[in-house]
Amino acid sequence: MPITDMLMSGASLMLVGMGIVFTFLLVLVFAMKGMSKFAIFVVERHGSSEIQPHHPSSTEQGQAGVRGDLIAVISAAVSQYRMNRS
Repeated sequence: MPITDMLMSGASLMLVGMGIVFTFLLVLVFAMKGMSKFAIFVVERHGSSEIQPHHPSSTEQGQAGVRGDLIAVISAAVSQYRMNRS
């Protein structure tokens, strides 16, 4: 098999592979756009009153906005680690 035939075969295989990847990426982009529009439709139809973020009360937060119970748990874990290590 001459080298030119091998190069042509390799080039055609490269173009087919690049075409398949490009097509897959296009399908992926359009699928994600469609899912985004579907999600917006669902939120608008059912209303956004069902989905509410959690806002911790002032008793749950420390000065820097970190929850006090979380600080206590981390402090206890660090002290236990230090006791077991020495």
